[in-house]
Amino acid sequence: MGTRVRRMASRTKNAAAKTSYARPVEVLDKLEQKELGILHLIHSGVNCSRLELAGQTNLSPASITTIVQRLMTKDLVVESEPVRSQLGRRPVPLEIRGDAAYLVGVDIGSFYERILITDINGKIVYKSQSQTEMWEGRKRVLERTFQAVHEAMRASRLSRDAIKGIGIAHSGVIDSEAGLVLCYPRPGQMVEWKNVPLKDLFQKEFKVPCLLEDSVRTTATAEKTFGLGKELSNFIYIDVGMGIGAGIFLDGRLYRGTGGSAGEFGHITVDENGPLCSCGNNGCLETVASCAAIIQNVRIAIEQGIDSKIRDLVDGDLKKVSIEIIAQAAKENDSLAFRVLQKAGSYIGIGLADLVNLLNPRAMIFGGALFRAVPQLLIDPLSRIIKQRSLEKSANEAQLLASPLGGEASALGASRLMAERILNDLYSGAPSVAPGPKSTDEPRRVAQAGRTAPVRE
Repeated sequence: MGTRVRRMASRTKNAAAKTSYARPVEVLDKLEQKELGILHLIHSGVNCSRLELAGQTNLSPASITTIVQRLMTKDLVVESEPVRSQLGRRPVPLEIRGDAAYLVGVDIGSFYERILITDINGKIVYKSQSQTEMWEGRKRVLERTFQAVHEAMRASRLSRDAIKGIGIAHSGVIDSEAGLVLCYPRPGQMVEWKNVPLKDLFQKEFKVPCLLEDSVRTTATAEKTFGLGKELSNFIYIDVGMGIGAGIFLDGRLYRGTGGSAGEFGHITVDENGPLCSCGNNGCLETVASCAAIIQNVRIAIEQGIDSKIRDLVDGDLKKVSIEIIAQAAKENDSLAFRVLQKAGSYIGIGLADLVNLLNPRAMIFGGALFRAVPQLLIDPLSRIIKQRSLEKSANEAQLLASPLGGEASALGASRLMAERILNDLYSGAPSVAPGPKSTDEPRRVAQAGRTAPVRE
């Protein structure tokens, strides 16, 4: 077995051990383990023609052809349309049959709640967005979330059997193994979200396998699969919204840390005499550079008499101040908006310089509400600060990029993580087949397998 396939089979084994709904890899024979490894490689979407799979795995082209044939006979893999070029017909790309499974992605954010339904390859077939209204309390938030997921399932016009799992993203401190929200370090939410068994609550409500993950890590997963991280093995995703977090990819894999809490970038200290953070520390990055901190600083300044276009943009109602309003004012050369954003950016840059020295990433990709609003205003100043404060070699090697993904990225990443687990189940439940040549009706069977259920967005 090739090195890449052994690694993939090992990863699949770990996933199966953590979930009660997947067939243990230990019971698979060597050929089945190879097939499952190839299935995950095809799902990754990287270099997945037969020829490229052979190069990635060190298996012979004949072995790859046999394995792919078996996976197609199991109705798990289909051929997609090759891209033609002036050099002639390119190798035929492979993909997982889109309607093999559908997944729900749920992002319970500080301000917005987003629901997606995707096919197993991540194609969005339904999406919705509403305000989370955290201030109403956990019970009411979950009631609305469950209602929204039920509505999404109905609106997608998919059968309930087609939906194989739910991935949940939450912006609190997560124990993903246990499926718990350990705490939610936001004002007024520490008690509401302490030790909440969110995964179990979803499984009880919807009777399908579920997983729970930190929202920044699910967004980083979406970036790795669908965004700028596709071709990168080592990068850091930085998310700046109402909180601040990081998702770290090392050697192509999401780094979680010993207890699964890696990436709490918002809770590094950047000002020892700074404001008290809800985590109990003083001067955390979140307290001086998150969207919440930026909005608060703008409101205080206007209340103290500082003149700003922001007051006119919100018709004098400072409760309406948002990061988008501040960004609009900055683009119109409002000095207050510009100063506050630049100050927040300088704190972020200080923290990033340490990450560059520590991890030497190939790229840092920025997302979240702040960078969706004003990427062009922040990227260049951040680059200058990093070059001032980091070792020259590491600073020059790190690209700074703004994510192209939208606000639904966290929910998309949650559904993707669920899809990766469900692949084991799909393979275990597929009919066994003997190796051999394709049947004469295989092209028709594959074409039929590629059809998706009627859905609407």
